[in-house]
Amino acid sequence: MEFFFFLDVYADRQLIDYYILSFKLGNLKSVELKEWSGKNYIVGIKDWERFRRTTYDIVLYELGDEIERFRDIETALREGYRIAYREAARRGAKKVVPAIGYGNPPVELVERFFPVPFEFEKFPDDIDSFLEEIVRSTPRELSTRGIDDDEVSV
Repeated sequence: MEFFFFLDVYADRQLIDYYILSFKLGNLKSVELKEWSGKNYIVGIKDWERFRRTTYDIVLYELGDEIERFRDIETALREGYRIAYREAARRGAKKVVPAIGYGNPPVELVERFFPVPFEFEKFPDDIDSFLEEIVRSTPRELSTRGIDDDEVSV
């Protein structure tokens, strides 16, 4: 069965989502799957050794173009994250963290193969205050950009 991982990273707040690792998996018993929007996603690894041994046809893509083929998933994950991290650093990002969610590798793989130590931002205790602060701190010209003349301005 064919699967993929998005090797997305955040360069500060900008998402770099150019890299996709595609692979086939010969044994589904090694993974935990969740279905979302009609597709199965790997959300956990039950047996790392079995997963590692039964992955094949591993290809790294950048913006849809094949950039490299791999014999093992470890090297592919390590190299894919290294490339994504390097792209984020090239942009001058102060903080580079991996994206987590459906389609991204499970957290245990990210922790294992991301090229630098990382910490995720703590989810705000008071989400309403957090969102209000974002609205207050967003420059007015950014908050009105893209509104058509016939739309009601807030």
